[in-house]
Amino acid sequence: MTVLTAEQRRREGALILAASLDSGLVVLLLMGGIAGESLTCLAEGIRGGLMTLIDLVALFVIRKIHRGALQGFDYGTGKIEQLCSIAISLGLALGAGLVGYDAVEMAMRGHSDASPLGLSLAAVVGALNLVVNFISWDSVRQATLGRPSAIMSAQLHARTTKLLASLLVQVTMTVAALAKDPVAVAIADAAGALMVCVVMGHAALRLMLEAVPDLLDRSIAHVAQPALEQALSALPAAFHFAGFRSRGTSRAFALEVMLACQEGTDVGEVARAERALAAALRKLLPDIELSVAVQLVPEI
Repeated sequence: MTVLTAEQRRREGALILAASLDSGLVVLLLMGGIAGESLTCLAEGIRGGLMTLIDLVALFVIRKIHRGALQGFDYGTGKIEQLCSIAISLGLALGAGLVGYDAVEMAMRGHSDASPLGLSLAAVVGALNLVVNFISWDSVRQATLGRPSAIMSAQLHARTTKLLASLLVQVTMTVAALAKDPVAVAIADAAGALMVCVVMGHAALRLMLEAVPDLLDRSIAHVAQPALEQALSALPAAFHFAGFRSRGTSRAFALEVMLACQEGTDVGEVARAERALAAALRKLLPDIELSVAVQLVPEI
């Protein structure tokens, strides 16, 4: 059984707390938007629900990393993560388009179907959403202290954006709840919904730009070849270079190097050769994901 460090428990706890609070708020926002006929509240619920899926994927991945459960994948779970991101980005784009169309139509019509009680309910739910977003943001912020973590840094960026967006949305929902003029109510509600649509569209574009390049593998031979030529000088004379494969994306560079040595070579020598080559390559390519394999052949 894997024993987690205090830092790992803190990070997992922050993500679990944030995902739990978000899930509850999404339900309240959707209920408030439907019952109160508030387009802003409904749009925020749709956006929050789709973004919560990303939080759950991040939680799943970081738990697997902490428990050392990703070694069975040659290149980790990056493909799964990126496919999920693309699916969610398409959902965000579709949701932004539908809500944006309704918001523009309502603003042009100059009339909102929401009742004063419904708008007040939406404003209360929005205020609760703002408080919960602040709690989640502060929890994730504290969990990012210490050693750098790409996943936690991305979560902090997402939480900061969400907090600022919920603050702007709360202003428009409060104005809509307090306004007496039906035209002012419609404009305020439509403005809030359009703000959420902008946030959704930006998030969709960002996810797509990050995910698509990672799905398109390409050889990084032009980077690997010069480094290999320098690193192979560290190999003992009994070992020979047999080839390599490389995989590169915008985020990762994976290199698999094949060596050959004669059958009967001492196991300790094989291990030392692997370590020497790996150390030399990591000096030249610090961010590399490296794999070294040694083949035993009858004659070289």
